[in-house]
Amino acid sequence: MMWTRLRSASRSLGMMALASALTLGAAGQLRAQSPTPEGTVITNTATVSFTDANGNAYGTVSASVNVTVGFVAGIDVAGAASVTPGSPSAANTLTFTIQNMGNGTDQVQVAENISVASVITVQHYTFNAVNYATLAALNVALAAANVTQGSTITVQVSYDVAANKGGVATNYTLTGTSVRDNAKTDNQVTTITPAQTYAVAVTPDGGQNLQKLPSNGTNYTFTFTVANNGNGGDNFSLVASHTGAAITVVSVNGVAGTSTSVAIAASTTMNIDVVYSVGNVAAGTTDNLVLTATSVGDNSKTDNGTADLTVIRPAIAVAKAVYRNDQVTAINNTTDRVLPNETIWYKVSVTNNGASVAASVSIADNLSAELTFLSASGDAAGWSISNTGNNVTANLTVALAAGATRFVWIQAQVK
Repeated sequence: MMWTRLRSASRSLGMMALASALTLGAAGQLRAQSPTPEGTVITNTATVSFTDANGNAYGTVSASVNVTVGFVAGIDVAGAASVTPGSPSAANTLTFTIQNMGNGTDQVQVAENISVASVITVQHYTFNAVNYATLAALNVALAAANVTQGSTITVQVSYDVAANKGGVATNYTLTGTSVRDNAKTDNQVTTITPAQTYAVAVTPDGGQNLQKLPSNGTNYTFTFTVANNGNGGDNFSLVASHTGAAITVVSVNGVAGTSTSVAIAASTTMNIDVVYSVGNVAAGTTDNLVLTATSVGDNSKTDNGTADLTVIRPAIAVAKAVYRNDQVTAINNTTDRVLPNETIWYKVSVTNNGASVAASVSIADNLSAELTFLSASGDAAGWSISNTGNNVTANLTVALAAGATRFVWIQAQVK
Protein backbone atom coordinates (compact mmCIF):
# COMPACT_ATOMS: atom_id res chain seq x y z
CA MET A 1 0.00 0.00 0.00
CA MET A 2 2.92 2.37 0.83
CA TRP A 3 4.38 1.67 -2.61
CA THR A 4 1.09 2.56 -4.28
CA ARG A 5 0.95 5.91 -2.41
CA LEU A 6 4.55 6.74 -3.37
CA ARG A 7 3.91 5.99 -7.04
CA SER A 8 0.77 8.14 -7.03
CA ALA A 9 2.66 11.05 -5.42
CA SER A 10 5.44 10.73 -8.00
CA ARG A 11 2.92 10.87 -10.92
CA SER A 12 1.25 13.98 -9.45
CA LEU A 13 4.57 15.79 -9.13
CA GLY A 14 5.40 15.00 -12.77
CA MET A 15 2.07 16.30 -14.04
CA MET A 16 2.47 19.50 -12.02
CA ALA A 17 5.90 20.11 -13.54
CA LEU A 18 4.53 19.52 -17.05
CA ALA A 19 1.63 21.90 -16.59
CA SER A 20 3.64 24.77 -15.08
CA ALA A 21 4.17 26.79 -18.27
CA LEU A 22 3.01 30.01 -16.57
CA THR A 23 3.94 31.49 -13.19
CA LEU A 24 3.06 34.70 -11.39
CA GLY A 25 5.56 37.55 -11.57
CA ALA A 26 6.31 40.12 -8.86
CA ALA A 27 3.37 42.29 -9.97
CA GLY A 28 1.00 39.36 -9.96
CA GLN A 29 0.96 39.14 -13.77
CA LEU A 30 1.34 35.92 -15.71
CA ARG A 31 4.72 35.48 -17.34
CA ALA A 32 6.04 32.86 -19.70
CA GLN A 33 8.21 30.09 -18.26
CA SER A 34 9.94 27.47 -20.32
CA PRO A 35 8.20 24.13 -19.68
CA THR A 36 10.01 20.82 -19.22
CA PRO A 37 11.01 19.58 -22.70
CA GLU A 38 8.97 16.87 -24.33
CA GLY A 39 10.44 13.37 -23.85
CA THR A 40 12.22 14.21 -20.63
CA VAL A 41 12.29 11.13 -18.32
CA ILE A 42 11.62 12.08 -14.72
CA THR A 43 12.92 9.50 -12.16
CA ASN A 44 11.61 9.50 -8.62
CA THR A 45 13.22 7.25 -5.95
CA ALA A 46 11.91 6.46 -2.45
CA THR A 47 14.38 5.08 0.19
CA VAL A 48 13.30 3.23 3.37
CA SER A 49 15.46 2.71 6.45
CA PHE A 50 14.39 0.61 9.45
CA THR A 51 15.46 -1.05 12.78
CA ASP A 52 14.22 -4.04 14.77
CA ALA A 53 12.78 -4.12 18.27
CA ASN A 54 16.21 -4.33 19.83
CA GLY A 55 17.45 -1.28 18.02
CA ASN A 56 19.46 -3.06 15.39
CA ALA A 57 19.78 -1.03 12.18
CA TYR A 58 19.45 -2.72 8.83
CA GLY A 59 20.43 -1.70 5.31
CA THR A 60 18.11 0.67 3.44
CA VAL A 61 15.83 -0.46 0.68
CA SER A 62 14.56 1.73 -2.18
CA ALA A 63 12.20 1.78 -5.10
CA SER A 64 12.12 4.04 -8.23
CA VAL A 65 9.56 5.01 -10.81
CA ASN A 66 9.95 6.90 -14.12
CA VAL A 67 7.58 9.20 -16.01
CA THR A 68 8.14 10.64 -19.48
CA VAL A 69 7.03 14.22 -20.21
CA GLY A 70 4.52 14.49 -23.02
CA PHE A 71 3.88 17.37 -25.46
CA VAL A 72 2.19 20.60 -24.50
CA ALA A 73 1.61 23.17 -27.26
CA GLY A 74 2.05 26.91 -26.82
CA ILE A 75 1.90 29.83 -29.31
CA ASP A 76 2.71 33.51 -28.85
CA VAL A 77 2.16 35.99 -31.70
CA ALA A 78 3.63 39.49 -31.33
CA GLY A 79 3.85 42.58 -33.51
CA ALA A 80 3.09 46.30 -33.72
CA ALA A 81 -0.06 47.49 -31.95
CA SER A 82 -0.70 50.36 -34.38
CA VAL A 83 0.73 51.93 -37.53
CA THR A 84 -0.08 55.10 -39.52
CA PRO A 85 0.85 54.69 -43.19
CA GLY A 86 0.00 57.23 -45.85
CA SER A 87 -3.11 57.21 -48.00
CA PRO A 88 -2.44 56.31 -50.70
CA SER A 89 0.78 54.35 -50.15
CA ALA A 90 2.33 51.10 -51.31
CA ALA A 91 4.67 48.38 -50.05
CA ASN A 92 3.96 48.91 -46.36
CA THR A 93 5.07 46.08 -44.08
CA LEU A 94 3.71 44.52 -40.90
CA THR A 95 6.20 42.28 -39.07
CA PHE A 96 4.96 39.50 -36.78
CA THR A 97 7.02 37.10 -34.64
CA ILE A 98 5.55 33.74 -33.70
CA GLN A 99 7.19 31.96 -30.77
CA ASN A 100 6.85 28.29 -29.84
CA MET A 101 5.93 28.48 -26.16
CA GLY A 102 5.33 24.73 -25.94
CA ASN A 103 7.74 22.08 -24.72
CA GLY A 104 8.55 20.42 -28.00
CA THR A 105 9.12 21.01 -31.67
CA ASP A 106 6.00 22.26 -33.47
CA GLN A 107 4.81 23.80 -36.71
CA VAL A 108 2.53 26.79 -37.19
CA GLN A 109 -0.34 27.78 -39.47
CA VAL A 110 -1.59 31.37 -39.79
CA ALA A 111 -4.88 33.10 -40.62
CA GLU A 112 -5.76 36.79 -41.05
CA ASN A 113 -8.74 39.06 -40.58
CA ILE A 114 -9.23 42.64 -41.81
CA SER A 115 -12.01 44.41 -39.95
CA VAL A 116 -12.80 47.19 -42.46
CA ALA A 117 -12.72 46.34 -46.14
CA SER A 118 -11.21 48.57 -48.83
CA VAL A 119 -8.73 50.40 -46.59
CA ILE A 120 -5.78 48.06 -47.27
CA THR A 121 -4.95 45.40 -49.82
CA VAL A 122 -2.45 42.65 -48.94
CA GLN A 123 0.05 42.13 -51.74
CA HIS A 124 2.15 39.22 -50.44
CA TYR A 125 3.60 37.47 -47.39
CA THR A 126 7.29 36.92 -46.63
CA PHE A 127 8.81 34.00 -44.71
CA ASN A 128 12.50 33.10 -44.73
CA ALA A 129 13.15 35.77 -47.41
CA VAL A 130 10.65 34.16 -49.80
CA ASN A 131 7.49 35.99 -50.93
CA TYR A 132 4.19 34.12 -51.11
CA ALA A 133 1.24 35.53 -53.00
CA THR A 134 -1.43 33.84 -50.86
CA LEU A 135 -1.96 32.67 -47.30
CA ALA A 136 -2.42 29.15 -48.61
CA ALA A 137 1.03 29.20 -50.19
CA LEU A 138 2.52 30.68 -47.02
CA ASN A 139 0.95 27.96 -44.88
CA VAL A 140 2.40 25.24 -47.10
CA ALA A 141 5.84 26.66 -46.36
CA LEU A 142 5.11 27.04 -42.64
CA ALA A 143 3.91 23.44 -42.37
CA ALA A 144 7.37 22.28 -43.41
CA ALA A 145 9.19 24.54 -40.95
CA ASN A 146 9.97 22.93 -37.59
CA VAL A 147 10.01 25.44 -34.74
CA THR A 148 11.93 24.16 -31.73
CA GLN A 149 10.94 24.92 -28.16
CA GLY A 150 11.35 28.63 -27.39
CA SER A 151 12.31 29.52 -30.95
CA THR A 152 10.59 32.17 -33.10
CA ILE A 153 9.81 32.62 -36.75
CA THR A 154 9.05 35.90 -38.53
CA VAL A 155 6.21 36.51 -40.95
CA GLN A 156 5.90 39.80 -42.83
CA VAL A 157 2.74 41.11 -44.48
CA SER A 158 3.18 43.58 -47.35
CA TYR A 159 0.15 45.79 -48.08
CA ASP A 160 -1.00 48.87 -49.97
CA VAL A 161 -3.29 51.60 -48.63
CA ALA A 162 -6.09 52.92 -50.84
CA ALA A 163 -6.49 56.60 -51.68
CA ASN A 164 -8.86 58.83 -49.67
CA LYS A 165 -8.78 56.64 -46.55
CA GLY A 166 -7.14 59.14 -44.22
CA GLY A 167 -8.36 58.62 -40.66
CA VAL A 168 -10.27 55.41 -41.52
CA ALA A 169 -9.00 52.70 -39.17
CA THR A 170 -8.98 48.97 -39.82
CA ASN A 171 -7.71 46.14 -37.61
CA TYR A 172 -5.40 43.56 -39.15
CA THR A 173 -5.38 40.40 -37.03
CA LEU A 174 -2.83 37.63 -37.56
CA THR A 175 -3.66 34.38 -35.76
CA GLY A 176 -1.13 31.59 -35.27
CA THR A 177 -2.22 27.99 -34.57
CA SER A 178 -0.19 24.98 -33.41
CA VAL A 179 -0.15 22.19 -35.96
CA ARG A 180 0.27 19.53 -33.27
CA ASP A 181 -2.58 20.90 -31.18
CA ASN A 182 -4.86 23.12 -33.20
CA ALA A 183 -6.70 24.20 -30.08
CA LYS A 184 -3.65 26.27 -29.15
CA THR A 185 -3.81 29.68 -30.83
CA ASP A 186 -2.73 33.25 -30.27
CA ASN A 187 -3.17 36.45 -32.26
CA GLN A 188 -1.86 39.96 -32.63
CA VAL A 189 -4.10 42.86 -33.61
CA THR A 190 -2.52 45.80 -35.43
CA THR A 191 -4.66 48.89 -35.92
CA ILE A 192 -3.87 50.51 -39.27
CA THR A 193 -5.00 54.15 -39.36
CA PRO A 194 -3.84 55.95 -42.50
CA ALA A 195 -2.58 59.43 -41.67
CA GLN A 196 -5.12 62.08 -42.64
CA THR A 197 -4.22 65.18 -44.59
CA TYR A 198 -6.42 68.27 -44.65
CA ALA A 199 -6.94 70.80 -47.45
CA VAL A 200 -9.81 72.94 -48.75
CA ALA A 201 -10.39 75.17 -51.76
CA VAL A 202 -13.29 77.54 -52.43
CA THR A 203 -14.00 78.80 -55.94
CA PRO A 204 -14.53 81.01 -57.84
CA ASP A 205 -12.04 83.70 -56.90
CA GLY A 206 -13.69 86.78 -58.37
CA GLY A 207 -13.87 88.03 -61.93
CA GLN A 208 -17.63 87.62 -62.34
CA ASN A 209 -18.48 91.37 -62.51
CA LEU A 210 -22.02 90.69 -61.32
CA GLN A 211 -24.45 93.48 -62.22
CA LYS A 212 -27.30 93.70 -59.71
CA LEU A 213 -30.14 96.12 -59.05
CA PRO A 214 -31.05 97.10 -55.50
CA SER A 215 -33.10 94.15 -54.24
CA ASN A 216 -36.31 95.89 -53.11
CA GLY A 217 -37.47 92.54 -51.67
CA THR A 218 -35.90 90.38 -54.38
CA ASN A 219 -32.97 88.23 -53.16
CA TYR A 220 -30.14 86.93 -55.30
CA THR A 221 -28.24 83.62 -55.16
CA PHE A 222 -24.60 82.94 -55.91
CA THR A 223 -23.17 79.40 -55.96
CA PHE A 224 -19.68 78.68 -54.65
CA THR A 225 -17.87 75.32 -54.92
CA VAL A 226 -16.11 73.93 -51.84
CA ALA A 227 -13.57 71.16 -52.52
CA ASN A 228 -12.23 68.78 -49.87
CA ASN A 229 -8.70 68.28 -51.19
CA GLY A 230 -7.65 66.17 -48.21
CA ASN A 231 -7.43 62.38 -48.20
CA GLY A 232 -10.21 61.78 -45.68
CA GLY A 233 -13.76 62.89 -44.99
CA ASP A 234 -13.92 66.22 -43.18
CA ASN A 235 -16.36 68.78 -41.81
CA PHE A 236 -16.07 72.39 -42.87
CA SER A 237 -17.23 75.58 -41.18
CA LEU A 238 -18.70 77.99 -43.74
CA VAL A 239 -18.94 81.74 -43.18
CA ALA A 240 -20.34 84.19 -45.73
CA SER A 241 -19.35 87.86 -45.56
CA HIS A 242 -18.88 90.92 -47.75
CA THR A 243 -16.27 93.64 -48.07
CA GLY A 244 -18.44 96.66 -48.93
CA ALA A 245 -21.74 98.27 -48.02
CA ALA A 246 -24.08 96.97 -50.70
CA ILE A 247 -24.57 93.29 -49.79
CA THR A 248 -26.48 91.68 -46.93
CA VAL A 249 -26.13 87.90 -46.52
CA VAL A 250 -29.47 86.12 -46.07
CA SER A 251 -28.54 82.42 -45.86
CA VAL A 252 -25.73 79.93 -46.46
CA ASN A 253 -26.53 76.51 -47.94
CA GLY A 254 -30.18 76.91 -46.95
CA VAL A 255 -29.46 77.91 -43.35
CA ALA A 256 -30.58 81.41 -42.36
CA GLY A 257 -27.76 83.69 -41.27
CA THR A 258 -24.14 83.97 -42.29
CA SER A 259 -22.72 80.59 -41.25
CA THR A 260 -23.25 76.84 -41.24
CA SER A 261 -21.21 73.63 -41.53
CA VAL A 262 -21.12 70.76 -44.00
CA ALA A 263 -19.50 67.33 -44.26
CA ILE A 264 -17.66 66.58 -47.50
CA ALA A 265 -16.14 63.23 -48.49
CA ALA A 266 -12.47 63.02 -49.44
CA SER A 267 -11.52 64.46 -52.84
CA THR A 268 -15.08 65.57 -53.62
CA THR A 269 -16.80 68.93 -54.00
CA MET A 270 -20.05 70.47 -52.84
CA ASN A 271 -21.96 73.40 -54.30
CA ILE A 272 -22.90 75.98 -51.68
CA ASP A 273 -25.65 78.54 -52.41
CA VAL A 274 -25.30 81.90 -50.71
CA VAL A 275 -28.49 83.99 -50.80
CA TYR A 276 -28.00 87.74 -50.46
CA SER A 277 -29.74 91.06 -50.99
CA VAL A 278 -28.47 94.36 -52.42
CA GLY A 279 -29.22 97.59 -50.62
CA ASN A 280 -30.67 100.74 -52.12
CA VAL A 281 -27.29 102.32 -52.80
CA ALA A 282 -25.98 104.45 -55.62
CA ALA A 283 -25.37 103.05 -59.06
CA GLY A 284 -21.75 102.00 -59.48
CA THR A 285 -21.31 100.95 -55.83
CA THR A 286 -19.09 97.84 -55.67
CA ASP A 287 -18.96 95.03 -53.13
CA ASN A 288 -17.51 91.52 -52.84
CA LEU A 289 -19.44 88.48 -51.60
CA VAL A 290 -17.02 86.16 -49.76
CA LEU A 291 -17.41 82.53 -48.67
CA THR A 292 -14.78 81.19 -46.25
CA ALA A 293 -14.43 77.45 -45.60
CA THR A 294 -12.34 76.13 -42.69
CA SER A 295 -11.43 72.51 -42.00
CA VAL A 296 -12.71 71.26 -38.65
CA GLY A 297 -10.01 68.57 -38.59
CA ASP A 298 -7.26 71.18 -39.00
CA ASN A 299 -8.52 74.73 -38.65
CA SER A 300 -5.28 76.12 -40.06
CA LYS A 301 -6.58 74.90 -43.44
CA THR A 302 -8.91 77.59 -44.79
CA ASP A 303 -9.72 79.24 -48.10
CA ASN A 304 -11.91 82.02 -49.50
CA GLY A 305 -13.98 82.32 -52.64
CA THR A 306 -15.26 85.68 -53.88
CA ALA A 307 -17.85 87.13 -56.23
CA ASP A 308 -17.45 90.78 -57.23
CA LEU A 309 -20.60 92.85 -57.67
CA THR A 310 -21.51 96.27 -58.99
CA VAL A 311 -24.85 97.93 -58.23
CA ILE A 312 -26.66 99.08 -61.36
CA ARG A 313 -29.72 101.25 -61.95
CA PRO A 314 -31.64 102.47 -64.96
CA ALA A 315 -31.24 106.24 -65.62
CA ILE A 316 -33.83 107.87 -67.86
CA ALA A 317 -33.22 111.11 -69.73
CA VAL A 318 -36.12 112.88 -71.47
CA ALA A 319 -35.96 115.25 -74.42
CA LYS A 320 -38.80 117.26 -76.00
CA ALA A 321 -38.91 118.98 -79.39
CA VAL A 322 -41.64 120.73 -81.39
CA TYR A 323 -42.25 120.47 -85.17
CA ARG A 324 -44.50 121.94 -87.84
CA ASN A 325 -47.36 119.79 -89.07
CA ASP A 326 -45.01 117.93 -91.44
CA GLN A 327 -43.21 116.41 -88.36
CA VAL A 328 -39.94 117.31 -90.08
CA THR A 329 -39.50 121.03 -89.72
CA ALA A 330 -38.34 121.90 -86.23
CA ILE A 331 -39.70 125.03 -84.62
CA ASN A 332 -36.99 127.18 -83.02
CA ASN A 333 -38.49 129.26 -80.25
CA THR A 334 -35.87 131.92 -80.76
CA THR A 335 -36.50 132.55 -84.43
CA ASP A 336 -39.80 130.87 -85.25
CA ARG A 337 -43.41 131.63 -84.33
CA VAL A 338 -46.62 129.58 -84.37
CA LEU A 339 -50.01 130.99 -85.42
CA PRO A 340 -53.49 130.54 -83.99
CA ASN A 341 -55.24 127.44 -85.48
CA GLU A 342 -51.85 126.04 -86.60
CA THR A 343 -51.29 122.30 -86.01
CA ILE A 344 -47.97 121.41 -84.40
CA TRP A 345 -46.31 118.18 -83.17
CA TYR A 346 -44.41 117.54 -79.93
CA LYS A 347 -41.81 114.75 -79.92
CA VAL A 348 -41.12 113.34 -76.44
CA SER A 349 -38.05 111.07 -76.36
CA VAL A 350 -36.85 108.85 -73.44
CA THR A 351 -33.31 107.42 -73.33
CA ASN A 352 -32.02 104.87 -70.77
CA ASN A 353 -28.53 106.08 -69.87
CA GLY A 354 -28.18 103.58 -67.04
CA ALA A 355 -26.53 100.14 -66.95
CA SER A 356 -29.77 98.27 -66.40
CA VAL A 357 -33.06 97.93 -68.26
CA ALA A 358 -35.96 100.11 -67.23
CA ALA A 359 -38.78 97.68 -66.66
CA SER A 360 -41.43 100.35 -67.13
CA VAL A 361 -41.49 103.91 -68.49
CA SER A 362 -44.45 106.27 -68.23
CA ILE A 363 -44.71 109.70 -69.86
CA ALA A 364 -47.21 112.30 -68.61
CA ASP A 365 -47.54 115.38 -70.81
CA ASN A 366 -50.07 118.01 -69.77
CA LEU A 367 -50.64 120.36 -72.73
CA SER A 368 -51.10 124.00 -71.86
CA ALA A 369 -54.48 125.71 -72.06
CA GLU A 370 -53.47 127.50 -75.29
CA LEU A 371 -53.46 124.14 -77.06
CA THR A 372 -56.10 121.62 -78.03
CA PHE A 373 -55.10 117.92 -78.02
CA LEU A 374 -55.63 116.25 -81.41
CA SER A 375 -53.83 112.86 -81.38
CA ALA A 376 -50.82 110.88 -80.16
CA SER A 377 -48.81 107.91 -81.46
CA GLY A 378 -45.70 105.95 -80.59
CA ASP A 379 -42.55 105.34 -82.62
CA ALA A 380 -43.21 101.56 -82.67
CA ALA A 381 -45.21 98.85 -80.96
CA GLY A 382 -45.17 98.76 -77.19
CA TRP A 383 -46.82 102.08 -76.31
CA SER A 384 -50.17 102.41 -74.57
CA ILE A 385 -51.36 106.02 -75.03
CA SER A 386 -54.44 107.73 -73.62
CA ASN A 387 -55.62 111.23 -72.86
CA THR A 388 -58.07 113.09 -70.73
CA GLY A 389 -58.55 116.40 -72.45
CA ASN A 390 -55.09 117.92 -72.75
CA ASN A 391 -53.55 115.47 -70.27
CA VAL A 392 -51.69 112.81 -72.26
CA THR A 393 -50.31 109.59 -70.73
CA ALA A 394 -47.99 107.25 -72.65
CA ASN A 395 -46.90 103.97 -71.00
CA LEU A 396 -44.14 101.85 -72.54
CA THR A 397 -45.31 98.28 -71.97
CA VAL A 398 -41.96 96.70 -72.88
CA ALA A 399 -38.60 97.15 -71.12
CA LEU A 400 -36.33 99.95 -72.21
CA ALA A 401 -32.87 98.44 -72.59
CA ALA A 402 -29.75 100.18 -71.38
CA GLY A 403 -28.69 102.68 -74.04
CA ALA A 404 -32.02 102.50 -75.91
CA THR A 405 -34.27 105.43 -76.93
CA ARG A 406 -38.03 105.44 -77.61
CA PHE A 407 -40.38 108.35 -78.37
CA VAL A 408 -43.99 109.42 -78.87
CA TRP A 409 -45.64 112.10 -81.06
CA ILE A 410 -48.35 114.34 -79.62
CA GLN A 411 -50.41 116.46 -82.06
CA ALA A 412 -52.04 119.68 -80.87
CA GLN A 413 -53.67 122.80 -82.35
CA VAL A 414 -52.85 126.31 -81.27
CA LYS A 415 -56.00 128.13 -80.13
